[in-house]
Amino acid sequence: MAGLISRLLLPLRSPLATGCASAVLGCALCACNVCAAQVFTVERDHIAGKSPNLTNFQPTSVQLGNVPIRMQTRAELIRIFQSEQAFAVRPLPLGRRGLVLHANGPLSPSGKGYVDELEKNGISCKPGDRVVISKFDVRRDRIVFEFNGGPDKHHRILQHIEIGGGYTTVPLAQDDGEEPVGSRLTLLFPRYVPEMNAAALRGLIAPMLDFSLKTPVQAFADTLPPKLKAAVLDHEVLVGMNRDMVVKALGLPDQKVRETNGQMPFEEWIYGEPPHEVQFVRFNGNRVIRLEIADVGQPPIIRDKDETDGYFSGQFVRQVRLGDAPPVDPNQEHGPRAAPSLRKPGEDLPDAVDSQGQLKPVQFPKDDAKPNPIPPPPNQPSADSGVPGQDPGAMGNQGPFGQNPMGQNPSIGDPGVQGAPSANPNYPGAYPPNRTGQMPSSQPPGTMPIAGIP
Repeated sequence: MAGLISRLLLPLRSPLATGCASAVLGCALCACNVCAAQVFTVERDHIAGKSPNLTNFQPTSVQLGNVPIRMQTRAELIRIFQSEQAFAVRPLPLGRRGLVLHANGPLSPSGKGYVDELEKNGISCKPGDRVVISKFDVRRDRIVFEFNGGPDKHHRILQHIEIGGGYTTVPLAQDDGEEPVGSRLTLLFPRYVPEMNAAALRGLIAPMLDFSLKTPVQAFADTLPPKLKAAVLDHEVLVGMNRDMVVKALGLPDQKVRETNGQMPFEEWIYGEPPHEVQFVRFNGNRVIRLEIADVGQPPIIRDKDETDGYFSGQFVRQVRLGDAPPVDPNQEHGPRAAPSLRKPGEDLPDAVDSQGQLKPVQFPKDDAKPNPIPPPPNQPSADSGVPGQDPGAMGNQGPFGQNPMGQNPSIGDPGVQGAPSANPNYPGAYPPNRTGQMPSSQPPGTMPIAGIP
């Protein structure tokens, strides 16, 4: 899941993308835990190997020559296969690595590795899609096919080379900003590419491409099991088909309606109009879950059981392990839930909720007692202690050395302190000024005053 979210946020595989995906996943899990009070683990989506086009591979047996290919044959093959169109038999993955098909041998990667390659890099084209051979290269021991533009960006080196004059430079090739969506297939031979014709080369890559002339519907139907193939070619819909099968069988619908059945959303495609036959194809996600056929004068035909013989069983299945919450009914899985609460299980607070289940208004205490006064500091009487002969308002100007209403040094100019010099009546509590009009310095003789200190 983290890999899928990182690709949605930042297509580049970078630590930032992984970090963002982890943060988003963590927030989602936290939200689920708060709302549903459960812990669950969702495993990664897997493509099941139900389809024979994914895991089963049948090697070819084409008779090859014993001499290396000639230059004339090489030029002829390039002229035939360059820009040729074909239909994909198997899904082709994205990515520069591509697939390697050994001549008359296995496919690499194959089996589970092939499925993992599709899940990791994505699908370039699905079975039945038309592909164009955009590059055909014959090398010493292999032939390289590139489809739909190939998996590499073009002119990657020229985008870093700039030319110009003065202060202006222009790159040789501009970046159009589009990511490549093609794929690559390499046909590998043991020692060298042998002498062969176009028919032999088509036979070697027949497990991957089909060059026969057919319609897109026929090409798509050839990739399906016999029952689904017959239904698509007969323009019939079966319960369990996906959207691509329905479009190939009946085409695009005349109308689309989106509704909900309980807690389950669905989309219904409507084909036909009265008085002709009308088909209602109901989808849940990407699967047909219900088919209703209505005709004038006939009772409606309703089918809601899987008719694909389990073709899609196991594909894209999410395995969920529930934690501290019991399983719920699927129809009520997305229904409204009770709000989160800090109460213990079974705890009831009758005074907080009324008869209708609503919270009552918050009730504050009626008797709001006056807070106690702050106690005075140690060894100091309080303001209301009633000490005789002392003004309570003067307590704020009293320092640690006694009463000092003017904020002065008690040892200077205070007649109440023994040994204090007499104060000038014009300058109470201080020395008289000198002849220059300045106060005498308190520095001892022969010392320099320090800046900022009188």
